[in-house]
Amino acid sequence: MWFLGIDIGTTHVKAAGVTDDGTLLEPGRVRTPTGTVDGLACHDAEEVWRAAADLVARYARTTAAPYGRLAGVAVASFGQEESVPVDRHGNPLHPSLAWWETWPEPALDTATADLVSSFEHYRASGITHRPDQTPERTAHLRRAHPEVWRDTARWVDFCTFATHRMTGEWTAAASQITHSQCFDVATLAPDSRLMDRLGMDPGMFAPALHAGADAGAIRPDALPGVPLAPGARAVVGGHDQVVAARQAHAADGARVLDSIGTSEYLMVLADTCRPDRGAWELGVDWERSWTADGFVLGHPVPTGKVVQLLAELCYGGDFDALFAGLAAARPGALPGLSVRLHDASAAGAGLLTLDGLPAGARPGDVVRRCLDQLSDAVREAADRMCVLAGIRAESVALMGSLFRRPEMAGHRAGRWDVPLRVLPLAEPVAHGAALLARDALTAPPAPPRPPAARTTQETP
Repeated sequence: MWFLGIDIGTTHVKAAGVTDDGTLLEPGRVRTPTGTVDGLACHDAEEVWRAAADLVARYARTTAAPYGRLAGVAVASFGQEESVPVDRHGNPLHPSLAWWETWPEPALDTATADLVSSFEHYRASGITHRPDQTPERTAHLRRAHPEVWRDTARWVDFCTFATHRMTGEWTAAASQITHSQCFDVATLAPDSRLMDRLGMDPGMFAPALHAGADAGAIRPDALPGVPLAPGARAVVGGHDQVVAARQAHAADGARVLDSIGTSEYLMVLADTCRPDRGAWELGVDWERSWTADGFVLGHPVPTGKVVQLLAELCYGGDFDALFAGLAAARPGALPGLSVRLHDASAAGAGLLTLDGLPAGARPGDVVRRCLDQLSDAVREAADRMCVLAGIRAESVALMGSLFRRPEMAGHRAGRWDVPLRVLPLAEPVAHGAALLARDALTAPPAPPRPPAARTTQETP
Protein backbone atom coordinates (compact mmCIF):
# COMPACT_ATOMS: atom_id res chain seq x y z
CA MET A 1 0.00 0.00 0.00
CA TRP A 2 1.28 3.47 -0.84
CA PHE A 3 0.23 7.11 -0.79
CA LEU A 4 0.65 9.71 -3.51
CA GLY A 5 1.52 13.38 -3.55
CA ILE A 6 0.93 15.45 -6.70
CA ASP A 7 2.72 18.78 -7.09
CA ILE A 8 1.39 21.04 -9.87
CA GLY A 9 4.21 23.53 -10.27
CA THR A 10 5.32 26.27 -12.61
CA THR A 11 7.74 24.20 -14.67
CA HIS A 12 6.90 20.60 -13.72
CA VAL A 13 4.07 18.42 -12.54
CA LYS A 14 5.57 15.99 -10.04
CA ALA A 15 4.44 12.76 -8.45
CA ALA A 16 5.99 11.24 -5.34
CA GLY A 17 4.97 8.31 -3.19
CA VAL A 18 5.41 7.12 0.36
CA THR A 19 4.61 3.65 1.67
CA ASP A 20 2.50 3.04 4.75
CA ASP A 21 5.68 2.43 6.79
CA GLY A 22 7.15 5.78 5.74
CA THR A 23 9.53 4.78 2.95
CA LEU A 24 9.90 7.67 0.52
CA LEU A 25 9.78 6.68 -3.15
CA GLU A 26 11.81 8.39 -5.85
CA PRO A 27 9.73 11.16 -7.46
CA GLY A 28 8.73 11.37 -11.13
CA ARG A 29 8.05 14.49 -13.17
CA VAL A 30 6.81 15.84 -16.47
CA ARG A 31 6.90 19.35 -17.88
CA THR A 32 3.88 21.47 -16.97
CA PRO A 33 1.88 22.09 -20.17
CA THR A 34 2.04 25.80 -20.96
CA GLY A 35 0.33 27.65 -23.81
CA THR A 36 -0.31 31.27 -24.73
CA VAL A 37 -3.29 33.62 -24.72
CA ASP A 38 -2.80 36.97 -26.44
CA GLY A 39 0.94 36.34 -26.36
CA LEU A 40 1.03 35.68 -22.60
CA ALA A 41 1.84 32.35 -20.94
CA CYS A 42 -1.16 30.41 -19.66
CA HIS A 43 -2.11 27.04 -18.17
CA ASP A 44 -5.06 25.00 -19.38
CA ALA A 45 -6.52 23.07 -16.45
CA GLU A 46 -7.63 20.09 -18.56
CA GLU A 47 -4.20 19.75 -20.19
CA VAL A 48 -2.46 19.99 -16.82
CA TRP A 49 -4.76 17.34 -15.36
CA ARG A 50 -4.14 14.98 -18.29
CA ALA A 51 -0.39 15.41 -17.83
CA ALA A 52 -0.75 14.67 -14.11
CA ALA A 53 -2.96 11.61 -14.67
CA ASP A 54 -0.58 10.19 -17.29
CA LEU A 55 2.38 10.77 -14.99
CA VAL A 56 0.63 9.03 -12.08
CA ALA A 57 -0.24 6.06 -14.31
CA ARG A 58 3.42 5.66 -15.32
CA TYR A 59 4.50 6.12 -11.74
CA ALA A 60 2.12 3.41 -10.55
CA ARG A 61 3.45 1.00 -13.23
CA THR A 62 7.09 1.63 -12.34
CA THR A 63 8.26 3.20 -9.09
CA ALA A 64 5.21 2.34 -6.98
CA ALA A 65 4.46 -1.07 -8.53
CA PRO A 66 6.26 -3.10 -5.81
CA TYR A 67 4.16 -1.49 -3.09
CA GLY A 68 0.70 -2.58 -4.14
CA ARG A 69 -2.38 -0.42 -4.40
CA LEU A 70 -2.80 3.32 -4.00
CA ALA A 71 -4.51 4.13 -0.70
CA GLY A 72 -4.65 7.91 -0.74
CA VAL A 73 -3.58 11.10 -2.46
CA ALA A 74 -3.14 14.81 -1.76
CA VAL A 75 -2.57 17.57 -4.32
CA ALA A 76 -0.52 20.72 -3.88
CA SER A 77 -0.28 23.45 -6.50
CA PHE A 78 0.91 26.95 -7.20
CA GLY A 79 -1.23 29.60 -5.56
CA GLN A 80 -4.89 30.45 -5.99
CA GLU A 81 -3.70 33.37 -8.08
CA GLU A 82 -3.99 30.84 -10.88
CA SER A 83 -7.64 29.84 -11.04
CA VAL A 84 -9.97 28.84 -13.84
CA PRO A 85 -13.69 29.28 -14.51
CA VAL A 86 -15.60 26.00 -14.76
CA ASP A 87 -19.20 25.29 -15.74
CA ARG A 88 -21.75 23.48 -13.61
CA HIS A 89 -20.34 20.13 -14.75
CA GLY A 90 -16.81 21.05 -13.71
CA ASN A 91 -15.51 21.58 -17.24
CA PRO A 92 -12.94 24.40 -17.59
CA LEU A 93 -14.11 27.29 -19.76
CA HIS A 94 -10.91 29.28 -20.19
CA PRO A 95 -7.18 28.88 -19.43
CA SER A 96 -5.52 30.62 -16.51
CA LEU A 97 -2.98 33.34 -17.12
CA ALA A 98 0.33 32.13 -15.63
CA TRP A 99 0.88 33.62 -12.20
CA TRP A 100 3.95 35.59 -13.27
CA GLU A 101 2.10 37.32 -16.13
CA THR A 102 0.00 40.51 -16.04
CA TRP A 103 -2.21 42.09 -18.70
CA PRO A 104 -0.94 45.36 -20.18
CA GLU A 105 -4.01 47.25 -18.95
CA PRO A 106 -5.91 46.72 -15.66
CA ALA A 107 -9.56 45.71 -15.93
CA LEU A 108 -10.60 46.30 -12.32
CA ASP A 109 -12.54 49.51 -11.72
CA THR A 110 -10.80 52.17 -9.66
CA ALA A 111 -13.11 51.98 -6.64
CA THR A 112 -12.70 48.22 -6.26
CA ALA A 113 -8.95 48.44 -6.87
CA ASP A 114 -8.71 51.03 -4.09
CA LEU A 115 -10.75 48.79 -1.80
CA VAL A 116 -8.62 45.65 -2.20
CA SER A 117 -5.41 47.71 -1.95
CA SER A 118 -6.46 49.40 1.29
CA PHE A 119 -5.14 48.62 4.75
CA GLU A 120 -8.72 48.19 5.99
CA HIS A 121 -9.27 45.33 3.55
CA TYR A 122 -5.86 43.84 4.34
CA ARG A 123 -6.76 43.68 8.04
CA ALA A 124 -9.53 41.23 7.15
CA SER A 125 -8.12 39.32 4.16
CA GLY A 126 -4.49 39.23 5.29
CA ILE A 127 -3.42 39.38 1.65
CA THR A 128 -1.65 42.26 -0.06
CA HIS A 129 -3.22 43.12 -3.39
CA ARG A 130 -1.39 42.21 -6.60
CA PRO A 131 -2.59 42.27 -10.21
CA ASP A 132 -2.52 38.46 -10.50
CA GLN A 133 -5.29 37.81 -7.97
CA THR A 134 -8.98 37.00 -8.26
CA PRO A 135 -10.32 40.60 -8.30
CA GLU A 136 -8.26 41.59 -11.36
CA ARG A 137 -8.53 38.24 -13.12
CA THR A 138 -12.29 37.96 -12.83
CA ALA A 139 -12.66 41.59 -13.90
CA HIS A 140 -10.62 40.86 -17.02
CA LEU A 141 -12.70 37.76 -17.76
CA ARG A 142 -15.95 39.70 -17.41
CA ARG A 143 -14.70 42.41 -19.74
CA ALA A 144 -12.89 40.34 -22.38
CA HIS A 145 -14.99 37.16 -22.35
CA PRO A 146 -18.49 37.93 -21.06
CA GLU A 147 -19.85 34.72 -22.62
CA VAL A 148 -17.38 32.69 -20.52
CA TRP A 149 -18.29 34.53 -17.35
CA ARG A 150 -22.00 33.99 -18.06
CA ASP A 151 -21.46 30.20 -18.00
CA THR A 152 -19.08 30.19 -15.02
CA ALA A 153 -20.42 28.20 -12.08
CA ARG A 154 -17.23 28.03 -10.00
CA TRP A 155 -13.85 29.73 -9.76
CA VAL A 156 -11.28 27.08 -8.78
CA ASP A 157 -7.53 26.82 -8.27
CA PHE A 158 -5.56 23.95 -9.81
CA CYS A 159 -5.36 22.00 -6.55
CA THR A 160 -9.15 22.10 -6.21
CA PHE A 161 -9.64 21.21 -9.87
CA ALA A 162 -7.35 18.16 -9.75
CA THR A 163 -8.94 16.90 -6.53
CA HIS A 164 -12.40 17.25 -8.09
CA ARG A 165 -11.22 15.25 -11.10
CA MET A 166 -10.37 12.36 -8.76
CA THR A 167 -13.38 12.49 -6.43
CA GLY A 168 -16.20 14.38 -8.13
CA GLU A 169 -16.42 16.47 -4.93
CA TRP A 170 -15.65 20.18 -4.58
CA THR A 171 -13.26 20.98 -1.75
CA ALA A 172 -10.76 23.83 -1.46
CA ALA A 173 -7.76 24.25 0.81
CA ALA A 174 -7.97 27.12 3.28
CA SER A 175 -4.35 27.96 2.43
CA GLN A 176 -5.44 28.53 -1.16
CA ILE A 177 -8.87 30.10 -1.01
CA THR A 178 -7.88 33.03 1.20
CA HIS A 179 -5.44 34.19 -1.52
CA SER A 180 -8.49 35.23 -3.51
CA GLN A 181 -8.84 38.23 -1.15
CA CYS A 182 -12.52 37.33 -0.96
CA PHE A 183 -12.43 35.74 2.52
CA ASP A 184 -11.56 36.74 6.06
CA VAL A 185 -8.27 34.99 6.84
CA ALA A 186 -9.09 34.50 10.53
CA THR A 187 -12.66 33.22 10.20
CA LEU A 188 -12.80 32.01 6.56
CA ALA A 189 -16.07 33.94 6.25
CA PRO A 190 -16.77 35.27 2.73
CA ASP A 191 -16.43 38.98 2.07
CA SER A 192 -19.87 39.64 0.63
CA ARG A 193 -19.18 43.31 -0.09
CA LEU A 194 -16.19 42.52 -2.30
CA MET A 195 -17.92 39.57 -3.98
CA ASP A 196 -20.86 41.80 -4.88
CA ARG A 197 -18.47 44.25 -6.53
CA LEU A 198 -16.88 41.37 -8.48
CA GLY A 199 -20.20 39.89 -9.59
CA MET A 200 -19.49 36.72 -7.60
CA ASP A 201 -21.17 34.84 -4.80
CA PRO A 202 -19.70 32.51 -2.15
CA GLY A 203 -21.04 29.45 -3.98
CA MET A 204 -18.54 30.05 -6.78
CA PHE A 205 -15.80 28.96 -4.36
CA ALA A 206 -15.51 25.38 -3.15
CA PRO A 207 -15.98 24.86 0.61
CA ALA A 208 -12.74 25.68 2.43
CA LEU A 209 -11.15 22.88 4.49
CA HIS A 210 -7.81 22.53 6.22
CA ALA A 211 -4.96 20.37 4.95
CA GLY A 212 -5.54 16.67 5.52
CA ALA A 213 -9.34 16.93 5.66
CA ASP A 214 -11.31 14.30 3.77
CA ALA A 215 -11.89 15.35 0.15
CA GLY A 216 -13.81 12.25 -0.94
CA ALA A 217 -13.36 8.75 -2.29
CA ILE A 218 -11.17 8.35 -5.38
CA ARG A 219 -13.46 7.25 -8.20
CA PRO A 220 -12.50 3.94 -9.85
CA ASP A 221 -12.18 5.60 -13.28
CA ALA A 222 -10.35 8.72 -12.12
CA LEU A 223 -6.80 7.39 -12.52
CA PRO A 224 -6.80 4.83 -15.35
CA GLY A 225 -4.16 2.16 -14.89
CA VAL A 226 -3.67 2.85 -11.19
CA PRO A 227 -4.77 -0.01 -8.88
CA LEU A 228 -6.73 1.45 -5.97
CA ALA A 229 -6.94 0.01 -2.47
CA PRO A 230 -10.43 -0.52 -1.04
CA GLY A 231 -11.66 2.78 0.35
CA ALA A 232 -8.90 4.84 -1.29
CA ARG A 233 -9.47 8.52 -0.62
CA ALA A 234 -8.17 11.97 -1.45
CA VAL A 235 -7.40 14.48 1.27
CA VAL A 236 -7.13 18.26 1.01
CA GLY A 237 -3.66 19.49 0.06
CA GLY A 238 -3.21 23.19 -0.65
CA HIS A 239 -0.74 25.92 -1.47
CA ASP A 240 2.49 24.21 -2.49
CA GLN A 241 4.68 26.24 -0.14
CA VAL A 242 2.44 25.53 2.86
CA VAL A 243 2.38 21.79 2.14
CA ALA A 244 6.18 21.76 2.00
CA ALA A 245 6.39 23.89 5.15
CA ARG A 246 4.32 21.32 7.03
CA GLN A 247 6.92 18.63 6.39
CA ALA A 248 9.86 20.92 7.11
CA HIS A 249 8.32 21.90 10.43
CA ALA A 250 7.63 18.26 11.27
CA ALA A 251 11.30 17.41 10.71
CA ASP A 252 12.77 19.64 13.44
CA GLY A 253 10.22 22.18 14.57
CA ALA A 254 11.63 25.08 12.53
CA ARG A 255 9.26 28.06 12.51
CA VAL A 256 11.14 30.05 9.87
CA LEU A 257 11.29 28.46 6.43
CA ASP A 258 12.74 29.68 3.17
CA SER A 259 12.11 28.10 -0.22
CA ILE A 260 13.67 28.99 -3.56
CA GLY A 261 12.31 27.66 -6.82
CA THR A 262 11.11 30.00 -9.55
CA SER A 263 10.66 32.54 -6.76
CA GLU A 264 11.85 32.72 -3.17
CA TYR A 265 9.13 32.47 -0.56
CA LEU A 266 10.02 33.27 3.04
CA MET A 267 7.62 31.84 5.62
CA VAL A 268 7.23 32.34 9.35
CA LEU A 269 4.78 30.25 11.36
CA ALA A 270 2.45 32.06 13.76
CA ASP A 271 -0.16 31.01 16.30
CA THR A 272 -2.13 34.24 16.03
CA CYS A 273 -3.38 36.38 13.16
CA ARG A 274 -2.26 40.02 13.34
CA PRO A 275 -2.22 41.63 9.90
CA ASP A 276 -1.32 45.07 11.19
CA ARG A 277 -0.07 48.15 9.37
CA GLY A 278 3.57 47.13 9.72
CA ALA A 279 2.88 43.81 7.98
CA TRP A 280 0.89 45.60 5.28
CA GLU A 281 3.71 48.06 4.60
CA LEU A 282 6.23 45.21 4.41
CA GLY A 283 4.03 43.37 1.91
CA VAL A 284 3.54 40.29 4.08
CA ASP A 285 0.71 37.85 3.38
CA TRP A 286 -1.07 36.10 6.25
CA GLU A 287 -2.40 32.76 5.08
CA ARG A 288 -3.75 29.70 6.82
CA SER A 289 -1.35 26.91 7.72
CA TRP A 290 -2.08 23.19 7.71
CA THR A 291 -3.82 23.32 11.12
CA ALA A 292 -7.18 24.74 12.08
CA ASP A 293 -5.65 27.43 14.31
CA GLY A 294 -2.28 28.13 12.65
CA PHE A 295 -1.10 30.82 10.25
CA VAL A 296 1.81 31.40 7.90
CA LEU A 297 3.35 34.78 7.19
CA GLY A 298 4.60 34.74 3.61
CA HIS A 299 6.89 37.15 1.77
CA PRO A 300 7.88 36.60 -1.90
CA VAL A 301 11.18 37.73 -3.43
CA PRO A 302 12.07 36.93 -7.09
CA THR A 303 15.47 35.41 -6.19
CA GLY A 304 15.01 32.40 -8.44
CA LYS A 305 14.20 34.63 -11.40
CA VAL A 306 17.23 36.81 -10.64
CA VAL A 307 19.50 33.74 -10.61
CA GLN A 308 18.03 32.62 -13.93
CA LEU A 309 18.54 36.07 -15.45
CA LEU A 310 22.14 36.26 -14.21
CA ALA A 311 22.83 32.80 -15.62
CA GLU A 312 21.52 33.92 -19.01
CA LEU A 313 23.35 37.26 -19.03
CA CYS A 314 26.68 36.16 -17.58
CA TYR A 315 27.02 32.47 -18.45
CA GLY A 316 24.85 31.80 -21.48
CA GLY A 317 22.27 30.01 -19.31
CA ASP A 318 24.81 27.60 -17.75
CA PHE A 319 23.78 27.23 -14.11
CA ASP A 320 26.77 25.04 -13.25
CA ALA A 321 29.11 27.78 -14.45
CA LEU A 322 27.15 30.38 -12.47
CA PHE A 323 27.46 28.47 -9.21
CA ALA A 324 31.12 27.73 -9.85
CA GLY A 325 31.62 31.46 -10.36
CA LEU A 326 29.70 32.21 -7.16
CA ALA A 327 31.89 29.81 -5.17
CA ALA A 328 35.07 31.40 -6.55
CA ALA A 329 33.93 35.03 -6.19
CA ARG A 330 35.73 37.35 -3.81
CA PRO A 331 33.81 38.39 -0.67
CA GLY A 332 33.21 42.12 -0.66
CA ALA A 333 33.90 42.58 -4.36
CA LEU A 334 32.11 45.37 -6.28
CA PRO A 335 31.03 47.38 -3.21
CA GLY A 336 29.66 50.13 -5.44
CA LEU A 337 27.22 47.83 -7.26
CA SER A 338 23.60 48.22 -6.18
CA VAL A 339 20.64 46.01 -7.13
CA ARG A 340 17.16 47.52 -7.51
CA LEU A 341 14.23 45.13 -7.93
CA HIS A 342 11.32 46.48 -9.93
CA ASP A 343 7.63 46.37 -9.12
CA ALA A 344 6.33 43.23 -10.80
CA SER A 345 3.02 44.95 -11.54
CA ALA A 346 4.65 47.71 -13.61
CA ALA A 347 4.27 46.81 -17.28
CA GLY A 348 7.58 46.72 -19.16
CA ALA A 349 9.65 47.52 -16.06
CA GLY A 350 11.82 44.42 -16.28
CA LEU A 351 13.12 42.47 -13.30
CA LEU A 352 15.97 44.55 -11.91
CA THR A 353 18.47 47.33 -12.51
CA LEU A 354 22.16 47.18 -11.64
CA ASP A 355 23.53 50.59 -10.64
CA GLY A 356 27.26 51.23 -10.44
CA LEU A 357 28.39 48.21 -12.47
CA PRO A 358 32.05 48.85 -13.42
CA ALA A 359 33.43 47.94 -16.84
CA GLY A 360 35.26 44.62 -16.89
CA ALA A 361 33.62 43.28 -13.72
CA ARG A 362 34.00 39.53 -13.36
CA PRO A 363 30.70 37.64 -13.77
CA GLY A 364 31.19 35.70 -10.54
CA ASP A 365 31.65 38.92 -8.59
CA VAL A 366 28.48 40.38 -10.14
CA VAL A 367 26.50 37.27 -9.20
CA ARG A 368 27.85 37.30 -5.65
CA ARG A 369 27.13 40.98 -5.13
CA CYS A 370 23.56 40.56 -6.40
CA LEU A 371 22.94 37.54 -4.18
CA ASP A 372 24.56 39.28 -1.20
CA GLN A 373 22.05 42.10 -1.40
CA LEU A 374 19.08 39.81 -1.97
CA SER A 375 20.13 37.58 0.92
CA ASP A 376 20.50 40.55 3.26
CA ALA A 377 17.08 41.88 2.24
CA VAL A 378 15.44 38.52 2.93
CA ARG A 379 17.20 38.27 6.30
CA GLU A 380 15.90 41.70 7.27
CA ALA A 381 12.39 40.67 6.22
CA ALA A 382 12.70 37.48 8.30
CA ASP A 383 13.61 39.49 11.39
CA ARG A 384 10.63 41.79 10.94
CA MET A 385 8.27 38.88 10.26
CA CYS A 386 9.43 37.09 13.41
CA VAL A 387 8.55 40.20 15.42
CA LEU A 388 5.10 40.19 13.83
CA ALA A 389 4.66 36.51 14.68
CA GLY A 390 6.00 36.94 18.20
CA ILE A 391 8.81 34.39 17.81
CA ARG A 392 12.62 34.27 17.53
CA ALA A 393 14.45 32.93 14.48
CA GLU A 394 16.43 30.21 16.28
CA SER A 395 16.93 28.25 13.05
CA VAL A 396 15.82 28.34 9.41
CA ALA A 397 14.81 25.39 7.24
CA LEU A 398 15.82 25.74 3.59
CA MET A 399 13.74 24.15 0.85
CA GLY A 400 13.53 24.19 -2.92
CA SER A 401 15.72 23.31 -5.86
CA LEU A 402 18.22 26.16 -5.57
CA PHE A 403 19.01 25.41 -1.94
CA ARG A 404 19.96 21.89 -2.97
CA ARG A 405 22.93 23.52 -4.67
CA PRO A 406 25.66 23.55 -1.98
CA GLU A 407 27.02 26.83 -3.34
CA MET A 408 23.67 28.54 -2.83
CA ALA A 409 23.12 27.12 0.64
CA GLY A 410 26.72 27.94 1.57
CA HIS A 411 26.34 31.52 0.39
CA ARG A 412 23.20 31.98 2.46
CA ALA A 413 24.92 30.45 5.52
CA GLY A 414 27.75 32.94 5.13
CA ARG A 415 25.34 35.89 5.18
CA TRP A 416 22.98 34.82 7.97
CA ASP A 417 23.88 34.56 11.65
CA VAL A 418 21.43 31.75 12.39
CA PRO A 419 21.66 27.94 12.01
CA LEU A 420 20.39 26.78 8.60
CA ARG A 421 19.27 23.29 7.64
CA VAL A 422 18.56 22.08 4.12
CA LEU A 423 15.45 19.90 4.07
CA PRO A 424 16.61 16.48 2.84
CA LEU A 425 13.47 15.74 0.81
CA ALA A 426 14.31 15.82 -2.90
CA GLU A 427 10.82 17.11 -3.66
CA PRO A 428 9.47 18.77 -0.51
CA VAL A 429 6.10 19.66 -2.07
CA ALA A 430 5.32 16.31 -3.73
CA HIS A 431 6.75 14.25 -0.87
CA GLY A 432 5.12 16.59 1.62
CA ALA A 433 1.74 16.01 -0.06
CA ALA A 434 2.26 12.23 -0.01
CA LEU A 435 3.15 12.32 3.70
CA LEU A 436 0.13 14.53 4.35
CA ALA A 437 -2.12 11.90 2.74
CA ARG A 438 -0.41 9.07 4.62
CA ASP A 439 -0.62 10.86 7.98
CA ALA A 440 -4.28 11.80 7.45
CA LEU A 441 -5.36 8.30 6.45
CA THR A 442 -3.29 6.14 8.81
CA ALA A 443 -2.69 6.29 12.54
CA PRO A 444 -0.33 6.60 14.21
CA PRO A 445 2.03 8.05 11.56
CA ALA A 446 5.45 6.46 11.18
CA PRO A 447 8.56 8.61 10.59
CA PRO A 448 9.73 8.82 6.97
CA ARG A 449 12.57 6.55 5.87
CA PRO A 450 15.34 7.36 3.35
CA PRO A 451 14.33 7.42 -0.34
CA ALA A 452 14.16 4.16 -2.24
CA ALA A 453 16.34 3.60 -5.31
CA ARG A 454 15.64 5.63 -8.43
CA THR A 455 13.34 3.87 -10.88
CA THR A 456 11.63 6.66 -12.83
CA GLN A 457 13.00 9.60 -14.74
CA GLU A 458 11.68 12.79 -16.21
CA THR A 459 9.38 12.45 -19.19
CA PRO A 460 10.08 15.03 -21.89
